Amino acid sequence: MIKSKNYKCVGIDVCKGKWVAVALMEKSFEVNKFNSIEEICDKYENADSIIIDIPIGLPENIDHIRPEVEARKYLKGKASSIFNVPCRQAVYSENYTKAIEENKANFKVSLSPLSYAICKKIREVDEFLNKVPKWKNKLLEGHPEICFSKLNNGQAVLENKTKPEGQQRRLEILKRYYNESDLVIDKYLKDVPTRKKIDDVIDALVLAVSGVIGLENKFETMPKEPMKDRRGIKMQMTYGKIF
Repeated sequence: MIKSKNYKCVGIDVCKGKWVAVALMEKSFEVNKFNSIEEICDKYENADSIIIDIPIGLPENIDHIRPEVEARKYLKGKASSIFNVPCRQAVYSENYTKAIEENKANFKVSLSPLSYAICKKIREVDEFLNKVPKWKNKLLEGHPEICFSKLNNGQAVLENKTKPEGQQRRLEILKRYYNESDLVIDKYLKDVPTRKKIDDVIDALVLAVSGVIGLENKFETMPKEPMKDRRGIKMQMTYGKIF
C-alpha cells in the first residue's frame, strides 16, 4: 500500500479525442477530462510526478532507439499492446499517405492505421514540449501495461483491458497499492455519466500510482540508459520500482 506523504502524482491517458488525468494526493484524489495537454500541465505545474501514456521523444531515423523493442520482450504474452511509434516527420505529415511516405523514407517501413491514428495526440505533446521547454523530461512517458506488470510481480496482465474481466483484474491489482481505486472510477463515471468505457481512466490511474511508488522507491526507465531525440527529449518509458 502507498505510504508516501505530501505527494501529488498525475497519470494521463488519451480519452476519446481529449485527455483524462488522475491526480493522487495523500488525502484526496482528482479525476477530470481536459481538452489539451497544456491545460493539464498548467493545473498540475507543481506535481511531484506526471506520467502520460503517449510517445515522448520522437525518432527521426533508424539510429534513434526508442524503448518499444525492449518493452515487447519484457511484456511476454502482451507484446501486441506496444505499437510502433512513427518518426517525427510522419507525425507532422498532413495526411496518412504523406505519413507513410515519410516513415518509409526515414525508417524503411510503412505505417499502420493504428500508429497513424495516434499521431495527432503525439504531435500535440511534442509541440507543447517544444513550446514550453521546462516540461522536457519532466512530463514523462509511461506505458500502463508495463506499470501493471511491475505491480503484478513482473507478470503481464493478459486479460483484455477493454473487457469487464480485464478491467476488474487491473483494479484488483491497483487496490493492493491504492485502496481508493474503485472510488476514482466511480467519480469518473458519476462526472461523465455518458461514459461506459473505463479502460482509459484505469490506465491513467496506474500511471499515477506508479508515480507515487517511484517517489517511494525511486523511478526506473526502459531502457536504463535512454537516448535523447534531436530536441533533447529522452526516449524512455518510466515506472516506479517495485522489485
